[in-house]
Amino acid sequence: MSKAHLNNVTIQLWIGNNFSSDEEYQHYFEEIEDKPIDFITPSCLFCADIGEIHYMPERLVILDRFSSSQDINLIIDKIEVNESEKKNIYERCIKLGITTANAVFWYVNNDYSLNLEVQKPYKENYNGLKYIGEFNADTKYPFKAFDPTSDSHLWIGTNHMPVDEFNQYFELDYTEELGSPEYKICGFCKDTGNDWYDEDFVGYPEPLKEEVDIATLVDQLIASDLDCKNQIVQACNKLGITKANAVIWYTAESEYDSEFKLKKPYKDSYNGLKYIGVFKF
Repeated sequence: MSKAHLNNVTIQLWIGNNFSSDEEYQHYFEEIEDKPIDFITPSCLFCADIGEIHYMPERLVILDRFSSSQDINLIIDKIEVNESEKKNIYERCIKLGITTANAVFWYVNNDYSLNLEVQKPYKENYNGLKYIGEFNADTKYPFKAFDPTSDSHLWIGTNHMPVDEFNQYFELDYTEELGSPEYKICGFCKDTGNDWYDEDFVGYPEPLKEEVDIATLVDQLIASDLDCKNQIVQACNKLGITKANAVIWYTAESEYDSEFKLKKPYKDSYNGLKYIGVFKF
């Protein structure tokens, strides 16, 4: 789980020709309603092409298509992007051999937690269009600030397993669908009382070679300027933990992952660590 503060606004842009029916064109973007997310199968053809499981439809801008191909400058003029980027878009289109087009759509990345990343290598076409790239758009769209602090579950303790064994505790099963009899629930999920967790909200740095006092552990494995460090130290001391070499954290009941719940009563050991509580970092 990254705590980086990313504060730029961009659009990811596709331009090209598509002369299919309106129904066929829109079907590419349509997510299947009432389909349970299995965290393996993309929710629509667009997601399958970009390498994502799902997307936020309200962040996708799909302009009406022209009935015939138009000069690329006319298409670029309609894109909501910083004016200084339009020359870059034109140059990229020419490099891709695009001089005329009848269709354009883009996805707005202005919220770190909801941003998309188009998987490489890029495909030859996305619904008939080519992926042009990512361009700055902070003059067109508001930035939704990412708060780098959040309420996070925290586990601290000692684990001297080889790193591969320590990491295996968190390995999700991507070979079977969630809910399948053959689906293997990972150790972290079993211990916390879940079938699945979101890897974007977990942190389990490689354990230190030796135990250190808790304040030093926090400095080295979480952050050296953590405001709640004293609270963490006190909570550990109450549990009889004065030295340790490993930490785990997971964002608590995030608005983007509301399904993860920590089962009570708490276990004595989570991969050798004890549950300390919820802290804001």
